Amino acid sequence: MLKQIFACAAITALSMPVQAQAPRAAAPGAACPAGTRFATIRHTDVKAGQWATFAKAVADHTAWYASHKDATRTVLGRVLAPAAKGGVLATEAVTITYYSGKPQPEHDAAYAAFIAEYKASSTVKDDVRACLPS
Repeated sequence: MLKQIFACAAITALSMPVQAQAPRAAAPGAACPAGTRFATIRHTDVKAGQWATFAKAVADHTAWYASHKDATRTVLGRVLAPAAKGGVLATEAVTITYYSGKPQPEHDAAYAAFIAEYKASSTVKDDVRACLPS
């Protein structure tokens, strides 16, 4: 699933006309073509028995942005094990953070709290920055 998301993001970037591809901008989302939105996709191992804590971290992540009047949001998806294993839910997650384009608010205690929840409940396997369809 993550490979499909990465492929989609790569196709989006590669389908831009050559003249539209600009050097890396100071605001990361500024490089995204029209109709797309800057995002971070993370593939994460959730520690045994920590799914609720991880899900709370995701909710707290979005709530932190909302408390700063920022529309950035993070969504959570649960990875399925391969069909050979019955397609059951795995202990892996995919999160996608869709950024609003505003500068990130100053980090505070609430920010540190959701970061601590993420660290206590999971390990990031890999992540990518992408321009995803809006």
